[in-house]
Amino acid sequence: MKLLLILAAAALWLVFYSKLPAELPIHWNMKGEIDGYSTKLGAMLTNLGIMILLYLLFRFLPKIDPKKENYKSFSRSYSIINSSLFVFFFLINLMVILTGLGYDLSMNSLMPVILGGLFIVLGNYMQQVKPNYFVGIKTPWTLADENVWRQTHRFSSKVFVAAGIIVLLALLAPSEWRDFIILPSILGAALVSVGSSYYFFKKKKDFTSKM
Repeated sequence: MKLLLILAAAALWLVFYSKLPAELPIHWNMKGEIDGYSTKLGAMLTNLGIMILLYLLFRFLPKIDPKKENYKSFSRSYSIINSSLFVFFFLINLMVILTGLGYDLSMNSLMPVILGGLFIVLGNYMQQVKPNYFVGIKTPWTLADENVWRQTHRFSSKVFVAAGIIVLLALLAPSEWRDFIILPSILGAALVSVGSSYYFFKKKKDFTSKM
Protein backbone atom coordinates (compact mmCIF):
# COMPACT_ATOMS: atom_id res chain seq x y z
CA MET A 1 0.00 0.00 0.00
CA LYS A 2 2.77 2.44 0.92
CA LEU A 3 4.59 2.01 -2.40
CA LEU A 4 1.29 2.37 -4.25
CA LEU A 5 0.62 5.68 -2.50
CA ILE A 6 4.10 6.95 -3.42
CA LEU A 7 3.59 5.89 -7.05
CA ALA A 8 0.11 7.42 -7.11
CA ALA A 9 1.43 10.73 -5.76
CA ALA A 10 4.29 10.69 -8.30
CA ALA A 11 1.85 9.95 -11.11
CA LEU A 12 -0.35 12.90 -10.11
CA TRP A 13 2.65 15.23 -10.14
CA LEU A 14 3.78 13.99 -13.56
CA VAL A 15 0.31 14.24 -15.11
CA PHE A 16 -0.46 17.74 -13.86
CA TYR A 17 3.03 19.25 -13.58
CA SER A 18 2.85 21.24 -16.83
CA LYS A 19 -0.53 22.67 -15.81
CA LEU A 20 0.63 23.93 -12.42
CA PRO A 21 1.74 27.54 -11.82
CA ALA A 22 5.39 28.39 -11.18
CA GLU A 23 4.72 28.75 -7.44
CA LEU A 24 2.57 26.49 -5.28
CA PRO A 25 1.26 26.82 -1.73
CA ILE A 26 2.98 24.36 0.59
CA HIS A 27 1.76 25.46 4.00
CA TRP A 28 -1.47 26.66 5.55
CA ASN A 29 -2.06 28.14 9.00
CA MET A 30 -4.74 26.86 11.35
CA LYS A 31 -7.25 29.27 9.81
CA GLY A 32 -6.77 27.59 6.45
CA GLU A 33 -4.90 30.57 5.01
CA ILE A 34 -1.86 30.02 2.78
CA ASP A 35 1.28 31.21 4.56
CA GLY A 36 4.04 29.47 2.62
CA TYR A 37 4.94 29.03 -1.07
CA SER A 38 7.53 27.11 -3.08
CA THR A 39 8.42 26.58 -6.70
CA LYS A 40 6.45 23.72 -8.20
CA LEU A 41 9.65 21.70 -8.58
CA GLY A 42 10.52 22.33 -4.94
CA ALA A 43 6.99 21.43 -3.84
CA MET A 44 7.05 18.20 -5.81
CA LEU A 45 10.49 17.13 -4.59
CA THR A 46 9.71 18.04 -0.98
CA ASN A 47 6.35 16.29 -0.78
CA LEU A 48 7.44 13.18 -2.66
CA GLY A 49 10.76 13.20 -0.81
CA ILE A 50 8.99 13.06 2.57
CA MET A 51 7.04 9.98 1.49
CA ILE A 52 10.12 8.25 0.08
CA LEU A 53 12.15 9.04 3.21
CA LEU A 54 9.38 7.70 5.44
CA TYR A 55 9.22 4.53 3.37
CA LEU A 56 12.94 3.95 3.74
CA LEU A 57 12.90 4.72 7.47
CA PHE A 58 9.94 2.46 8.25
CA ARG A 59 11.44 -0.32 6.17
CA PHE A 60 15.00 -0.30 7.47
CA LEU A 61 14.96 1.15 11.01
CA PRO A 62 13.43 -2.02 12.52
CA LYS A 63 16.38 -3.98 11.15
CA ILE A 64 18.86 -1.97 13.27
CA ASP A 65 16.66 -1.56 16.34
CA PRO A 66 18.24 -3.31 19.38
CA LYS A 67 14.70 -4.46 20.21
CA LYS A 68 13.94 -5.61 16.67
CA GLU A 69 12.49 -8.93 17.85
CA ASN A 70 9.56 -7.02 19.39
CA TYR A 71 8.35 -5.83 16.00
CA LYS A 72 7.01 -9.31 15.26
CA SER A 73 4.50 -8.95 18.08
CA PHE A 74 2.99 -5.70 16.78
CA SER A 75 3.59 -6.02 13.04
CA ARG A 76 -0.07 -5.36 12.17
CA SER A 77 -0.24 -2.22 14.31
CA TYR A 78 3.11 -1.07 12.94
CA SER A 79 1.81 -1.46 9.40
CA ILE A 80 -1.43 0.42 10.14
CA ILE A 81 0.42 3.29 11.84
CA ASN A 82 2.79 3.51 8.86
CA SER A 83 -0.05 3.39 6.37
CA SER A 84 -2.03 6.11 8.15
CA LEU A 85 0.98 8.44 7.93
CA PHE A 86 1.38 7.66 4.23
CA VAL A 87 -2.31 8.42 3.62
CA PHE A 88 -1.82 11.72 5.46
CA PHE A 89 1.14 12.77 3.30
CA PHE A 90 -0.54 11.53 0.12
CA LEU A 91 -3.49 13.81 0.91
CA ILE A 92 -1.06 16.70 1.46
CA ASN A 93 0.38 16.05 -2.04
CA LEU A 94 -3.12 15.90 -3.47
CA MET A 95 -4.21 19.15 -1.80
CA VAL A 96 -1.11 21.01 -3.00
CA ILE A 97 -1.75 19.86 -6.58
CA LEU A 98 -5.48 20.64 -6.50
CA THR A 99 -4.85 24.09 -5.06
CA GLY A 100 -2.30 24.72 -7.79
CA LEU A 101 -4.87 23.70 -10.40
CA GLY A 102 -7.19 26.38 -9.10
CA TYR A 103 -9.51 24.40 -6.85
CA ASP A 104 -10.65 26.43 -3.86
CA LEU A 105 -10.20 23.88 -1.10
CA SER A 106 -11.54 24.71 2.34
CA MET A 107 -8.37 23.90 4.26
CA ASN A 108 -9.98 25.31 7.40
CA SER A 109 -12.37 22.35 7.27
CA LEU A 110 -10.18 19.71 5.62
CA MET A 111 -7.20 19.89 7.99
CA PRO A 112 -9.20 19.26 11.20
CA VAL A 113 -10.75 16.19 9.55
CA ILE A 114 -7.39 14.85 8.35
CA LEU A 115 -5.50 15.61 11.58
CA GLY A 116 -8.35 14.42 13.80
CA GLY A 117 -8.64 11.18 11.86
CA LEU A 118 -4.89 10.61 12.01
CA PHE A 119 -4.78 11.05 15.78
CA ILE A 120 -7.72 8.70 16.28
CA VAL A 121 -6.03 5.99 14.20
CA LEU A 122 -2.69 6.48 15.98
CA GLY A 123 -4.42 6.37 19.35
CA ASN A 124 -6.28 3.17 18.57
CA TYR A 125 -3.13 1.27 17.66
CA MET A 126 -0.55 2.93 19.90
CA GLN A 127 -1.43 0.72 22.85
CA GLN A 128 -0.39 -2.37 20.88
CA VAL A 129 3.13 -1.10 20.19
CA LYS A 130 5.81 -3.03 22.08
CA PRO A 131 9.08 -1.54 23.39
CA ASN A 132 11.35 -0.29 20.61
CA TYR A 133 13.55 2.69 19.84
CA PHE A 134 11.69 4.19 16.86
CA VAL A 135 7.89 4.02 17.26
CA GLY A 136 5.75 5.23 20.16
CA ILE A 137 6.39 7.27 23.31
CA LYS A 138 10.13 6.79 23.58
CA THR A 139 11.37 8.40 26.78
CA PRO A 140 14.11 7.32 29.21
CA TRP A 141 11.36 6.03 31.50
CA THR A 142 9.45 3.90 28.98
CA LEU A 143 12.66 2.45 27.54
CA ALA A 144 13.92 1.61 31.02
CA ASP A 145 10.92 -0.47 32.05
CA GLU A 146 8.54 -2.59 29.98
CA ASN A 147 5.66 -2.12 32.44
CA VAL A 148 6.07 1.65 32.27
CA TRP A 149 6.05 1.39 28.46
CA ARG A 150 2.82 -0.60 28.54
CA GLN A 151 1.06 1.70 31.02
CA THR A 152 2.17 4.82 29.15
CA HIS A 153 0.95 3.57 25.79
CA ARG A 154 -2.38 2.37 27.15
CA PHE A 155 -2.94 5.79 28.69
CA SER A 156 -1.58 7.73 25.71
CA SER A 157 -3.79 5.83 23.29
CA LYS A 158 -6.83 7.30 25.08
CA VAL A 159 -5.23 10.75 25.11
CA PHE A 160 -4.57 10.64 21.34
CA VAL A 161 -8.09 9.45 20.55
CA ALA A 162 -9.54 12.20 22.77
CA ALA A 163 -7.32 14.80 21.06
CA GLY A 164 -8.45 13.54 17.64
CA ILE A 165 -12.11 13.84 18.63
CA ILE A 166 -11.55 17.37 19.98
CA VAL A 167 -9.84 18.36 16.72
CA LEU A 168 -12.80 17.00 14.74
CA LEU A 169 -15.26 18.82 16.99
CA ALA A 170 -13.33 22.03 16.33
CA LEU A 171 -15.22 22.07 13.00
CA LEU A 172 -18.29 23.09 14.97
CA ALA A 173 -16.53 26.09 16.49
CA PRO A 174 -16.18 29.48 14.81
CA SER A 175 -13.15 29.52 12.52
CA GLU A 176 -11.38 32.16 14.62
CA TRP A 177 -11.49 29.81 17.64
CA ARG A 178 -9.92 26.83 15.90
CA ASP A 179 -6.36 28.05 16.48
CA PHE A 180 -7.02 27.85 20.20
CA ILE A 181 -8.50 24.34 19.98
CA ILE A 182 -6.51 22.34 17.42
CA LEU A 183 -2.89 23.24 18.17
CA PRO A 184 -3.24 23.06 21.99
CA SER A 185 -5.00 19.68 21.62
CA ILE A 186 -2.18 18.23 19.51
CA LEU A 187 0.64 19.66 21.63
CA GLY A 188 -1.22 18.79 24.81
CA ALA A 189 -1.61 15.15 23.75
CA ALA A 190 2.14 14.90 23.11
CA LEU A 191 3.13 16.61 26.37
CA VAL A 192 0.66 14.64 28.49
CA SER A 193 1.88 11.38 26.94
CA VAL A 194 5.53 12.19 27.73
CA GLY A 195 4.60 13.38 31.22
CA SER A 196 2.63 10.22 31.91
CA SER A 197 5.72 8.10 31.23
CA TYR A 198 7.55 9.86 34.06
CA TYR A 199 4.48 9.56 36.31
CA PHE A 200 4.19 5.80 35.81
CA PHE A 201 7.95 5.35 36.25
CA LYS A 202 8.01 7.35 39.49
CA LYS A 203 4.89 5.60 40.75
CA LYS A 204 6.50 2.20 40.26
CA LYS A 205 9.78 3.36 41.78
CA ASP A 206 8.00 4.73 44.87
CA PHE A 207 6.00 1.51 45.19
CA THR A 208 9.15 -0.62 44.90
CA SER A 209 11.01 1.45 47.50
CA LYS A 210 8.21 0.87 50.04
CA MET A 211 8.34 -2.90 49.68
